[in-house]
Amino acid sequence: MWKLHRYYLRELTVNAAITFLVMFAVVLLSSVARGLQRSQGGGMLDAAKITLLFALDAFPHLWTIAFLLATVLTFVRAAQDRELIAIRAAGIAPRVPMAAAVLIGILLSVCGSVAMHYAIPYVHYHKYRVVADVVRNAFLNLKLGTDRINIPGTGYVMTFREQVGSDYLDCTIYCPPDRTLEGMVSPILRVDKVSLPPPTEHSDSIHILPQGVRDPIGGAMAAEIPIEIPLHDIADRERRHDRDDDLGSDQLLAEVLRGVHPRPHEAIYTLLRRCCFSLMPALLAPIGFCIAEFARERGRVLALVLALVPLALFYLGEIVGARLLRTTESPWSAWMPIVLLLLPGVPLCWRQLRR
Repeated sequence: MWKLHRYYLRELTVNAAITFLVMFAVVLLSSVARGLQRSQGGGMLDAAKITLLFALDAFPHLWTIAFLLATVLTFVRAAQDRELIAIRAAGIAPRVPMAAAVLIGILLSVCGSVAMHYAIPYVHYHKYRVVADVVRNAFLNLKLGTDRINIPGTGYVMTFREQVGSDYLDCTIYCPPDRTLEGMVSPILRVDKVSLPPPTEHSDSIHILPQGVRDPIGGAMAAEIPIEIPLHDIADRERRHDRDDDLGSDQLLAEVLRGVHPRPHEAIYTLLRRCCFSLMPALLAPIGFCIAEFARERGRVLALVLALVPLALFYLGEIVGARLLRTTESPWSAWMPIVLLLLPGVPLCWRQLRR
């Protein structure tokens, strides 16, 4: 029996690995635009890290889909080559070749449980914080990536000809009528250089130092006009706050048990949802085997189409469970994907395995 198990274990592993790598590459490429958008205020290394973290966040979906497709492809090939018929003719129950898929499914469920409860929340939290919120929001709100910089709280708008590090050369500053400086005749100032050091995560304020200030009509003014802006006035806008998906399951459960979580039913729903995702590979292993055997005479394309049915039911259950949570506030609605999956899955497995 071990030779039979090893034969299908090897083929299943290869098929699942290839399917997973192809799907992960597609997700990685599709995350590039989001990574570039989220990395504003950082560098190319930050953009690459954000892109990778967004792709890693899709792991619970990728390993489940890849494993189901690999199971269907492996056993529909075996069915079309009459291997499964030969196994039955030898008096070996179909549960024996199916055991290879079940073993891998259980292994993926165990690894997925650790990932869902600890690794994925860590990834989900840090993918939004590769570039610190303070730095990113200051970069976006000041519009430091353009040649027109808005200085919040002052109404000043600055344009420049050239940027050298944190210094802006040959600048023009527009001052609103109610914020003009003493001695100004024109609402426009010409400035030789403006020093605007980039904010850091631990900064309290931004110090702007215009040097060589001239009024085009009134002539020279003060040599230096320092401007200080509290950083929280700029950076705290549109700041993303922590959510349940950002917390590990142990921390989330501790907040519920201590009574400090503001929405305990949603926290329990998140915990049960993670358990649901973890169990998916183990549940899909026998279903994928039975789909492959059912589609033996109908071809691999139909087998892959039928493999989409349990996936559709699972994600339909995700939507229904979220709706039920909002209407009933019952965290047990997190099990709705498994319920919808088992409704057609149990009769299918019962029929195919008892033939």
